[in-house]
Amino acid sequence: MLRIVHFSLDEAGGDDARLADARRIRTEVFCGEQRVPPEIEWDGRDPACDHFLIFDSDTAIGAARLRDYHGLAKIERVAVLAAHRNRKAGWALMEAVLAHARKQGYATAVLNAQVAVEGFYAAMGFASEGGRFVEADIEHVRMTRRL
Repeated sequence: MLRIVHFSLDEAGGDDARLADARRIRTEVFCGEQRVPPEIEWDGRDPACDHFLIFDSDTAIGAARLRDYHGLAKIERVAVLAAHRNRKAGWALMEAVLAHARKQGYATAVLNAQVAVEGFYAAMGFASEGGRFVEADIEHVRMTRRL
């Protein structure tokens, strides 16, 4: 059974198990699989973000964060462990993030999608904007969705 947990660093503290789970997932997916340098992944913005974890039973299998970006809900660092992909975990995680953004009063969500998963976000109602660009040696596209 999948369940989502929302937390912020203000309430969780710097060494909380939830933050450790998010760091473990992001390190495995972004730094390990995708070879994103740690100095890019750990950009110092985590304290200003709302964080989300998705659990399968008692195991954290995915993470995401949400922050204010000039009045828009910016979704970042969406990651699901490889063994748990294609089971709707990413979809459930994104639905929770979008619901939270709506509840916070945001009218629009924005994200920089890796081109490899652009179709996933398009299926969730996001529209691509502008051309492609490279972040951390990975091709991306900016996408938005009205909430």
